[in-house]
This record gives sequence, structure tokens and C-alpha cells, in this order.
Amino acid sequence: MRVKKYKRMSLFNFLLVLFLSAGVLVFFVNNIIAVNDLAVANSNLHTDINKNVTINNGLQTEIERLSTYDNIKPVAVDKLNLKNMAVKPKKIFINKSELDNLK
Repeated sequence: MRVKKYKRMSLFNFLLVLFLSAGVLVFFVNNIIAVNDLAVANSNLHTDINKNVTINNGLQTEIERLSTYDNIKPVAVDKLNLKNMAVKPKKIFINKSELDNLK
């Protein structure tokens, strides 16, 4: 029976495998760092969006509060010289069929 002799790996092949594996490791580590940076940026954007939504809701509430009749009436009467109408305007109802007959 013959004894198999294992061929030794040459120094060139060893260095080639070493550089290739180092390149693959650098590639994957760089991708992990890039993904982490994107996750941080995404988190910051979500925080900004939530802050803006909160501010928007506060402004909507303030608009609703300031646009009530009690807040508008003094400005309209004093600064713009508008008056309350004593008589309500009459409503006029027109049927669609009457409009079609006019055409």
C-alpha cells in the first residue's frame, strides 16, 4: 500500500487565499457599518417625523381654538367694521328639473 504524500501549499497560494479572505471580510464589515449608519439615519428621520406630527397636531388644535365665532367677532366688528345681520338671509331652493327646463 502506498502512503499518500500531501503536497504542501505554496507560499503564493497561501498569501493569495489570505488576501482574498481579508478582502471579503473588509467588504462584509463595510456593509455592516453602512447598514448601521442607515439605521441611525432612519431612526433620526422617524424622530423628526414624530416631532413634526406633534407640532402639526398642536397647530391644528390652535387653529380650531382661534377660529371660533367668539374669537373672530371682536376683530370683525372693531377692526373691519362688519356688522351682525339682524335678519337671516332667506334660503332659495331650486330643483334640478327646473334648471333643466330653463335651458
